[in-house]
Parts: sequence; C-alpha cells; structure tokens
Amino acid sequence: MVRLPVVQLQGELQLEVMKTLWRLDAQVGVEDVRSKLPADKQGAYTTIQTILNRLAERGLVKRKRHGKNVFYRAAVSEADYYSRSLKEALAPASDHARRAALAQLVGDLNPGELTEIEELARDVSARRDR
Repeated sequence: MVRLPVVQLQGELQLEVMKTLWRLDAQVGVEDVRSKLPADKQGAYTTIQTILNRLAERGLVKRKRHGKNVFYRAAVSEADYYSRSLKEALAPASDHARRAALAQLVGDLNPGELTEIEELARDVSARRDR
C-alpha cells in the first residue's frame, strides 16, 4: 500500500465505509459498498458516493474510472492507517508517557494477542539487526 500522511476519518459513516472497503479488499462500486454497510448505515446511494469521493480526495481511497463506472479501493491498509494514527497521537508525548501508554495498550491484550505481539516484536528486532 502507498504511504500517505495521516488523515483522520471524520464521523462514524466514513469509518464504516473504510471498514467495508478494508473487508472487501477489492475495487468496488458505490452500491457494492452501500449494500455491505450495516443496515443502520446504508444511506442513500448519493450519500455513500459523496463519502467515497471525499475519502478519495483525502488520499484514503483510490478512485478508478472504467467507462461510465467508477470503482473504489482503500489506498491504505487498516493496520497502516491505525499504526500511523497512533504514532501521530503519541508523537508529542514524552518518552515516558509514550512507553506508559503503549504498556497500557499491551496490558489490555488477551494472552493469544500478547503472544502474537511478542512474535512480531522479535521479527522487527531481527530485521533491524540485519
């Protein structure tokens, strides 16, 4: 995926649209997205189209035209989006506060998640040592 500056999602519907794009992981049309949204979020076709276009203007979504049809795809992965959002949120914090915040997040993980994070940390450390 392309590295983009962190752009925060604005509102619950934008988040639901992005979650749907991440889940579908393909080029999709407006109706494809709309039909996969939770029932209480399935707004009008034009509402979803506007949200997709705004997300594209902000660099979170890629827009591609095929004839008269327009298709959309997430321009950034869900993991990358949240990773960069977290980095931006913690950037102004002191080293101590940053470590404490991360420790609290890790403390909230279940044992399986903690094991997975430990494995990922070892992988990152091994790559740095190369």
